[in-house]
Amino acid sequence: MKNQIDREENKPVRRPEKKRKKRRIVLWIVLGILCLALIGGGVFVWHVLNKPDAFFDSSVRVSAVTTPQVTPAFNVIEYLPTEEPGATPLPTPVPSAEPEVTEQPDDGEPKGIVNVALFGIDAFENGRTTSGTMPHTDANLVLAINFDTKEVSLISIARDCLTTAPGYTGFYKFNCVFNVGGGMQNPKAGLELSCRAAEEWLGGISIPYYYCVDFQALIDLVDMIGGIDYDLDIVVHTFDGRAIGRGMHHLDGLAVLAYMRVRRSADGLDSSRTARQRKMLVAIFKKLKQEGKLSMIPEMLKVMGDNVYTNTSLAQTAALVNFAKDIDADSIQTYSIQGYMKCNYEWRYCFIDQQARIDLIKKIYGIDAGPMPVDTPVYERFLHKSGFRAILYMNISKKLFAAVNGVSDSGNWSEEQKRAYASCWQDYENLQTMFHTVDQWTKARCDETVKLTEEEELERDEYYATLLTLEERLKKSANALNELFGKPYRPRWNQNIADWSERNSDINEVYVNFA
Repeated sequence: MKNQIDREENKPVRRPEKKRKKRRIVLWIVLGILCLALIGGGVFVWHVLNKPDAFFDSSVRVSAVTTPQVTPAFNVIEYLPTEEPGATPLPTPVPSAEPEVTEQPDDGEPKGIVNVALFGIDAFENGRTTSGTMPHTDANLVLAINFDTKEVSLISIARDCLTTAPGYTGFYKFNCVFNVGGGMQNPKAGLELSCRAAEEWLGGISIPYYYCVDFQALIDLVDMIGGIDYDLDIVVHTFDGRAIGRGMHHLDGLAVLAYMRVRRSADGLDSSRTARQRKMLVAIFKKLKQEGKLSMIPEMLKVMGDNVYTNTSLAQTAALVNFAKDIDADSIQTYSIQGYMKCNYEWRYCFIDQQARIDLIKKIYGIDAGPMPVDTPVYERFLHKSGFRAILYMNISKKLFAAVNGVSDSGNWSEEQKRAYASCWQDYENLQTMFHTVDQWTKARCDETVKLTEEEELERDEYYATLLTLEERLKKSANALNELFGKPYRPRWNQNIADWSERNSDINEVYVNFA
């Protein structure tokens, strides 16, 4: 701005020195902010391009929900009954050795590897599902990314594994853990719990991040990139009524979905489907890379919107995309945690090959993992012989305790009611203690290749018989307690053992529907 002119003296009029100084300070501040923004943006871009691992922390964990412990309504010790003369003494529960697990240095985490879970939910955009009223995670994979060596491994976890849900009581198939954590009502919690379960299956390594898509998101993704040219190894029947034969075809989103969902094969195993899922994911990645569309992934995820679930940031996705540009699709190693399908009772489970799983974890992560005793026919036999009934009776008793406490305050109970409560509580604790003893004893002998000795078989049978005795004691004392308080709870003691599964809320803490 030009200086103003004093018309009378024809001399320039200068601004006060303080105003000019203040203006220079403001200018320098603005310039400084711009420089910092440019430097910060430059550092951000540099990290995206050169240090993608800087956006990830493999030590991040989300705590599993802890199950609240049931506590007595009052001090039951003075009301505990004494053992009747002539009563058969029960075996004293003794701790049994856990399977030996090799300790790892530091936190046991593989250095330089970040794990990202990839889940696929069997639900359409309108909420319709193909398995009962609850969509499940029918595709369960872990992407192990080694930023140091630039190696990428894709690992499938069989959806039909018999597993537990960390923080919850009960036994489920792996694809049900999502429902236990929250399902479609709370997908964030459900997917985080699925990550926690997958961590156990992979030897305890952290899986801090996840991406999850439903049917519609997969269809949209394939259609957005113009479909996939793929050599089909099976006949595919799409949801819109098409039958696509074997051989090379150009597949749209619906056809890709149908291919990834075909389960059966000549061997009848789900391993064939998980193998197809891994191959198709690699094929999609290959097309994205060949056509220079990897950079479109963040925008694609945005377009798919509510059909995509992730706990990663836009920066993390961008970093992964840039890292992927240097990865050869053919170099991606694909693996599967699998075994064999078997139906001993009502449900078919996939009992994994324990040694193959341990060897795979060692190969990818360099750590020594222990077995997964729950997912064995030996442990399943224990559950169906007496374990499930013990869990049922304990859960019924906990519900009865809650109902009794809701009827009236313990301070108003009669002496007879207090003695009945104390007796039932003691029977509950005895059964709980014995259940944990037999549970640990069975887990320590989960190796099917090692035959039990005659002494161990006798010990096992005695444990089973003791559990049955304690179960009947608890049932009797619980019925007496319920009667004294006017039957505030209606227990379902006599349930069909063949139907004890994910859909039984008296066995598992969370009901899961498959019908």
